[in-house]
Amino acid sequence: MSFGVERRLNRHATTILIGGIFLTISALMFLSLCNMPCEDCTYRRANDDHSHGKEKKGWGQKIFAQSRERTAHLVVLILTGPENTERRHAIRETWLHDIPQDVAAFFVIGTKQLSKDVKDRLMRENMLRKDLLLLEDHEESYLSLSKKLLTSLEWIHEHVDFKFLLKVDDDSFVRLDALLKELKFKDVEKLYWGFFDGRAHVKQRGKWKEQEWVLCDRYLPYALGGGYVVSSDLVHYVASNANYLKTFISEDVSLGVWLAPVNVNRLHDPRFDTEYRSRGCRNLYLVTHKKSILQMRDLYQTLQTTGHLCRSEIQSYKSYMYNWNVPPTQCCIRNDTSIP
Repeated sequence: MSFGVERRLNRHATTILIGGIFLTISALMFLSLCNMPCEDCTYRRANDDHSHGKEKKGWGQKIFAQSRERTAHLVVLILTGPENTERRHAIRETWLHDIPQDVAAFFVIGTKQLSKDVKDRLMRENMLRKDLLLLEDHEESYLSLSKKLLTSLEWIHEHVDFKFLLKVDDDSFVRLDALLKELKFKDVEKLYWGFFDGRAHVKQRGKWKEQEWVLCDRYLPYALGGGYVVSSDLVHYVASNANYLKTFISEDVSLGVWLAPVNVNRLHDPRFDTEYRSRGCRNLYLVTHKKSILQMRDLYQTLQTTGHLCRSEIQSYKSYMYNWNVPPTQCCIRNDTSIP
């Protein structure tokens, strides 16, 4: 090889080496800049939102949208207790039997402070049924029902993409087919649908005693807790503001307070037999409350064999239509036996 050729090769090699060193230094500088703290709060919040969106923890208070794990037209939220196994079985075998694919049902149970045996039994039940919503940080008690509802709504909001939510107790019987038909004609926004009361006295004694109620001398208008329906946007509102919401003893009273300042469509419907005791049996009922296991099975059997809810229609006491044009204390006069 000639001396001139060798000199040119050495010069090219030197150039390539210098270029490689320059690129390496540039890459290291770029990476160090990327890892530097960013003082732009907007960027930092966006990063936080993205992280929360992926981890799902705390997402209920974020605007960042994430994909949910389940999709349903209607979510059925059933508040139950850890020992109410037979009630859950009765519901599964009656009004939740052959549940439509666009309906997602959850039995909600707080597991904090439960014994290992009870927790294990609930885990086995959930492995078999796959319909328990077990709240690890919630302790079951009469005093914590509102918190139980609030935590449940946060979870549903985070994990399910849905249009409507029906909340019931585990002693309620639901005409799910009729309810779904009715929902076809309901607005998908701002819906708060049930049997309303606006003149209820604040409980001063007993297990429902309200020690921190200071709003007024009556409860604010609310849909009774034996069963009510809310649209997904209202669940979003409640879940997103959970840290700011005051809870009271009764979960239905609490929801009425949470939605009191909101522009919602309060739809009173006497087909929700959801008071503290049942008004009897009417074939028009969509939800009927305070039913024993035997009564649930009888209602279901009658419905299957006759197509009607009741063997014979009975009215134990009068119902009412809510009058929204008068003060709440005058809202609810029981003077018409034709109202179911």
